[in-house]
Amino acid sequence: MGAEAIRPSIRQIASLRCTPLAMTINDKLMFKNPFQVAVVFAVISLIVKVSIFLLGVQHGAAEAYIRYFLMLVLLVTVFFGIRSNKVMYEGATTFRQDFKTGARTASFYAILMAIITYVYYAKIDADFFAIKQQPLLDELYNSAKNKMATESRETIQTNLSNQIFGIQTYLSPYFQAMWTLFGLVFMGLFHSAVFAFLMKKYPGFKK
Repeated sequence: MGAEAIRPSIRQIASLRCTPLAMTINDKLMFKNPFQVAVVFAVISLIVKVSIFLLGVQHGAAEAYIRYFLMLVLLVTVFFGIRSNKVMYEGATTFRQDFKTGARTASFYAILMAIITYVYYAKIDADFFAIKQQPLLDELYNSAKNKMATESRETIQTNLSNQIFGIQTYLSPYFQAMWTLFGLVFMGLFHSAVFAFLMKKYPGFKK
């Protein structure tokens, strides 16, 4: 028997969604609206973030892993946001409707994550940015001492104050929350366009 004879087509795979098992899985993963999807996955992200904090491994490589995890969660959030709208909508949805739903879901998730990020770094892990700032501040102070012989005290103090302000602004809960908000929104728009296209192209995603 050749490979073509046993290879299932996309349409055959999509038809599995009508089986009792697939319907049960579909019901358990069903969300009523994009906001519900965003809330659920924002809570999951918060639980993971707090768990990493409680384990005491939030610095170093874990910072990159958290970013990758949030990107993955955003991807899943957009998918289920569009899917929830297609399931609840009477009739076939258009590319524009799917894209708007995905973008709305991503925006809800981004807003929630921005709030969570600010509260986390301001109240839960309040020392995170102080630890991140300290090596940079030490380097600035050492650099200022080395310039004492060649520059005036007023010039050094002015430059040092401006640099300290920049570091404390960049490495702060507010800036991190804003960075999270805009980053997730822009990535969410891209994911929405991709998923809206795929869900129109492949029958397995259609009602």
